Amino acid sequence: MNFSKKQAHTVLFAVTLGNLLEWYEIYLFVYWAPVIAELFFDGKSPLSNLTSTFLIFAIGFLARPLGGIFFGRLGDRIGRRKALIISLLMMTIPTFITGLLPTRMQIGAFAPWTLLLLRLFQSFPAGGELPGAMCYLYESARLENRRYFSSWASIGFQMGILLSTLESLFLEKLLPSTMLASWGWRISFLFGGVIGLFGLYLRSKLHETPLYQEMVSHEAIVKESLFKVLFHYKKKILLSIMFCVLNSSAFYLITVNISQYFADLLGLSYRSCLLINSGLLLLITVPIPLIGKLADKYNNQKMAIGAASGAIFSLYPLYVAVVHHHPLLLSIATLFFCLFITCLSALIPYLLCDLFPTKVRFTCLGVSFNTVDALVGGFTPAVVLFLVQLTGNRASFCWLLLFCALISLCSYLRIHKEKHSHAIDSIHKN
Repeated sequence: MNFSKKQAHTVLFAVTLGNLLEWYEIYLFVYWAPVIAELFFDGKSPLSNLTSTFLIFAIGFLARPLGGIFFGRLGDRIGRRKALIISLLMMTIPTFITGLLPTRMQIGAFAPWTLLLLRLFQSFPAGGELPGAMCYLYESARLENRRYFSSWASIGFQMGILLSTLESLFLEKLLPSTMLASWGWRISFLFGGVIGLFGLYLRSKLHETPLYQEMVSHEAIVKESLFKVLFHYKKKILLSIMFCVLNSSAFYLITVNISQYFADLLGLSYRSCLLINSGLLLLITVPIPLIGKLADKYNNQKMAIGAASGAIFSLYPLYVAVVHHHPLLLSIATLFFCLFITCLSALIPYLLCDLFPTKVRFTCLGVSFNTVDALVGGFTPAVVLFLVQLTGNRASFCWLLLFCALISLCSYLRIHKEKHSHAIDSIHKN
């Protein structure tokens, strides 16, 4: 399918905007965690309240694999476009309602339960959002620029995090702490509802992907049960999970924990911590389209192996920098580590999509990607805090990253020579 430049921009913007909302809301929860902890919990200490808040954040991710399965099956049976519209609508509603929630002072012990309920309601459709975006972009691109197009799935969610960070920073600067705690934090979630409505309008203008339309014309829509699909593709699903382990753990560490290390070493405020986080997000977002362009020209397996190996080698200076409180070394090590992870972020959407045929692609991605996010990514901030409390070593997160990196490196070594997993993909060669 030949897109004009304007049409291509519309597709990229409409699809990635849903990812933007998903991760905008997720990281609003992270950045307002100190405020939310104070308003919704009545623990023995601020640390206890904050730990409970992050626990709710992590539990929310447990709904994502179920959402991934539900929307994956939906997308494989009724189409990518319809599934993406439904998932965005179902994400928009709980995001908006979160901004209206009563606090512990108003409803007592029910407050954290209502917060948990909305996190689960928001996380369930979010499980289909990013896998659906990956499928849509992969299936809408021509063969020669498919890696570039697919890489935009990563840009969408990282821009959502950047937007939430900058908005939190703006509100931190604009409002005093008393106003932020009473009503200022609510603005962010209410604004998320506006983003969702705009995204729904754009997605309503999209067409179904060419590969899915071609599959329907061949009457090749999946008819097997979910169990049969998962059993048949179990090895590829496991491989796709391994693809994502390093990227998922590292991404959450970079966007949640690393900036706090800088703030502590330099004695900076929470506002300065948000600035550092914005810089890190730009660092891991801006190069993604360029890496996607390069991936269309070079061997993706070698690029993935090189990125994972580079991340492993950068862990030692990162460990030394944290242990010995060395800000300059921490900056350099973080820079290189982030660049290697950015390379993986750009490659993974294509690598995942290329493992599976069109008729089960959405389902298999929904299972694999969300399993990693639920079991690895979502729990990374809490595990990092636990490791620090257990060992007393603030650099103990490097051992977690090393373990994840070795798993992903082994999976990249198993990538076969690039070939397309479904015969009807050949329509993009013409």
